[in-house]
Amino acid sequence: MNKWTALKNMIHGADVIVEVVDARDIAGTRLPIAEKWAGSKRLLLAVNKTDLLSQGAVVPQLQNKGIAISAKEGGEDGRKLLLKAITARTKAKPPVKAIFIGYPNVGKSSLINLLVGRKVARVSAVAGTTKNIQWIRVSGELIVSDYRGIFPAKDSEEALVRKGAINVQGDEEHHAYRFAERVLANDTLRRWVEKKYDVELAGAETSEDVLARIAERRKWYIKGGELNLAEAARSLVRAMKEAPET
Repeated sequence: MNKWTALKNMIHGADVIVEVVDARDIAGTRLPIAEKWAGSKRLLLAVNKTDLLSQGAVVPQLQNKGIAISAKEGGEDGRKLLLKAITARTKAKPPVKAIFIGYPNVGKSSLINLLVGRKVARVSAVAGTTKNIQWIRVSGELIVSDYRGIFPAKDSEEALVRKGAINVQGDEEHHAYRFAERVLANDTLRRWVEKKYDVELAGAETSEDVLARIAERRKWYIKGGELNLAEAARSLVRAMKEAPET
């Protein structure tokens, strides 16, 4: 059974489907086919990581009574908001079965931990941590499942890196150099990097030039006084999630 068939079966067996998306890229982290399987009545869109939005940014009005939340900062109010939103999606007899779905690393496990009030679902900064399906009892009224992270095959590698959907630990330089190439070729991305890092890229001709200017501005050096390009690469990969679509 492939991952999409397994997901479809899980959706058909659940009372509520909680689709968790990243507040910084709502449209880019949605799963249209899963939403179709779920149907609008059973689907709850949970926009997570609102605490990571840039200053002044706001979550747009959500259709179908979706919710904006931060698993990190939600606290008791966030727990009550999520619980109420889930139970409002169904008239099924308890215990209501809710499945959390979404891209890797959007915070599905973190939201379940918030809902339960303690760490019951494994949480990690590495994409793809949840591999096995587990049902967790929240109360006599609700049980939830954290389905493994999943994404459409059409997504490019760069898009997945920007969304945090694939693990790039140990390979940050490769992805940073490729992204820096696009920065040099795209005026929008160039201006974004210049503003993000308070640097001037005039005269920069290579990816290494971009990373060098970032490292110099942030005063990242290694032994011997050489610029720490590896640290600049890691920073640029982390920042890619905030870059404008081009």
